[in-house]
Amino acid sequence: MILTACGGEEDYTPKPRGYFRIATPEQKYEKLDIDCPFTFDINAAAEWQPLKKHDCWGDVYYPSIKARLQLTYKSVTPENLDTLLSDGHELAFKHVVKADGIAEKLYSDDVRGIHGILYNIRGEAATNTQFFVTDSTEHFLRGVLYFYAEPNEDSLRPVNDYMYQEVVHLIETLQWQNSLP
Repeated sequence: MILTACGGEEDYTPKPRGYFRIATPEQKYEKLDIDCPFTFDINAAAEWQPLKKHDCWGDVYYPSIKARLQLTYKSVTPENLDTLLSDGHELAFKHVVKADGIAEKLYSDDVRGIHGILYNIRGEAATNTQFFVTDSTEHFLRGVLYFYAEPNEDSLRPVNDYMYQEVVHLIETLQWQNSLP
């Protein structure tokens, strides 16, 4: 019986390494209602987690896929706009060492006062999606996407693509509020 179970004539072929299937949340949105000079649509499956030490800094956390979009807001002055823009660009390009490529998508919406860049970073970088937007006079918002997982472009591709679309939706629904907190 042992010889029959283990010793067949079939050749064993090892299977390629696979990854667990990651189910992404439904794309269902509601307006984020917080006491900050901006608002946007947030996925119903995500949570806004404010940081206590900074006004209007916080994370949009997706618990089911362990993704965290860290948002930092700063007021714009004539003295700091160049620095904010330069820092946003430099922080994205710090990942060029590990990246296979960086694609930039420009945003310019004069009606809403939204101008900025969305970075799509390919490769084994710590973050694959970053952005910054500003109205150039009062508001600046920067976002960086992180996963609680080791960078692996192949296994994270479905959630990276999903979260990239979430960031696009955030930018496209972003509204500046008239008064600062």
